[in-house]
Amino acid sequence: MTTQDVRYSRLDPELRKAHLIEATLTCLKRHGFQGASIRKICAEAGVSVGLINHHYASKDELVAEAYLAVTGRVMKLLRDAIDEAPPGPRARLSAFFQASFCAELLDPQLLDAWLAFWGAVKTAQSINQAHDHSYGEYRAILVKVLTELALEEGWQGFDAELAAISLSALLDGLWLESGLNPQTFTPDQGVQICEAWVDGLEAGGVRRFLRPVGAC
Repeated sequence: MTTQDVRYSRLDPELRKAHLIEATLTCLKRHGFQGASIRKICAEAGVSVGLINHHYASKDELVAEAYLAVTGRVMKLLRDAIDEAPPGPRARLSAFFQASFCAELLDPQLLDAWLAFWGAVKTAQSINQAHDHSYGEYRAILVKVLTELALEEGWQGFDAELAAISLSALLDGLWLESGLNPQTFTPDQGVQICEAWVDGLEAGGVRRFLRPVGAC
């Protein structure tokens, strides 16, 4: 065990985990999933391969942990925005949109990490599971607020789950396009597009999300 390993082992468990995750994210941004080897992550963290192997069974497991750490930060930011919004589902949705296009979430380095994660989703089960968990959590936030909007508007039979899939796809597409080319639209315009989606819902588009009569 190296001197650096000894120092690392003396850290609080949560600090050790955060240190490895940050090193993993750095390598993913630089090299992508395929190029971010355990050895490169070790070099970035300044620890030995044996020490990482002691904590994680594989690179996939470590990357999945990093994925959940990043999505955890994103979810906290979005939840905090909703919790601090004025009362009412429309205001809460607006706060969600504003937070979705804040500088922290539009950071180009975050996009690089996301692209690495997405590229690994179909090749590693642990990362696929992390993606399913984080996407489910994200969608659940939208389902809750859209359900509240439906109750306020009196929309009977509204399929909030389907509407949340639609809205999350819109947000993902805008976020990805902004990351690839920030000149395409401004953050304010991104919010404007999402607000227009809700305007369309309230203006009659809701009928596209009503369950057939007799459906569960």
